[in-house]
Amino acid sequence: VAVLVEHKDKLLTQNAGNNYWLIGGRIHFGEDSKQAILREISEELCYTVSDKDSLKINFICENFFMWDQTPCHEILFIYRLILSDDSELIKKDCFACGDNKKFIEKWVDFDKLKNTSLVPKFIPEYIKHREFKYCTIRDNKLV
Repeated sequence: VAVLVEHKDKLLTQNAGNNYWLIGGRIHFGEDSKQAILREISEELCYTVSDKDSLKINFICENFFMWDQTPCHEILFIYRLILSDDSELIKKDCFACGDNKKFIEKWVDFDKLKNTSLVPKFIPEYIKHREFKYCTIRDNKLV
């Protein structure tokens, strides 16, 4: 599961060095995708989604890729979280949650996303057009 955490024209990303990712992780056995993304948001952002925020499933992506020379296939449920204007998260430009200093959460302007190494790579183009509800990716390319 992953989530596009948005406020106005910015996306909250997770990064280490020059690598950027969406917030998210793996679904635990017995969880549904919404339970998993709420848990991931809590773990990675130290944030509880409020009634003022808007969290909805945005699209599903079937992703084929290589990881350490191993072929992988994942079905990715991507949610969209639109933060309210009084959310604590929008007051921070860059932060780390709890003891996890390995990854830094950082806001990036939509128009600057294409200049980052954001994974999945199609996200900047998707945000620009928001035209699909399902996609397939092979080797970091939409097919």
